[in-house]
Amino acid sequence: MLIKKVSAEKIRKLRHKTLRQGKPFSTTSYNRDNEKETFHFACFVKKETVSCATFYPEKLEKIKSRKAFRLRGMATDEKHRKKGLGKKIIEEAVKEIKKQEGDLLWCNARLVAVEFYKKMGLKTIGEKFDISDIGPHYVMYKKI
Repeated sequence: MLIKKVSAEKIRKLRHKTLRQGKPFSTTSYNRDNEKETFHFACFVKKETVSCATFYPEKLEKIKSRKAFRLRGMATDEKHRKKGLGKKIIEEAVKEIKKQEGDLLWCNARLVAVEFYKKMGLKTIGEKFDISDIGPHYVMYKKI
């Protein structure tokens, strides 16, 4: 298993397979994918991308911070779930966020991911809300 920084292009296929199944491949590209401070981590097993996530600076209005980072597109191939790969990606991301002087990590968490994020130390804030074509979510955050 290897975790490293990659380009957005390297993880779009996994995003599509796990998060955007049945939707156009174009939905796997995020507006901020190629910005200077955006970074992407991928976990490889035998050269196959099996887990990934994207992080970029974005303020969370509900929580005071100097520099907040948003997590998007966290995905792990179904065959590789519950093996600690997502946890390792979050741990690496926290190190990188600290290097970039960030002090908060947050995301819009799908209901199926809430327990995973809680194990990573994130807390929910606010009410459940719906994202069109995707489903119900909670805002979650962690001060770092």
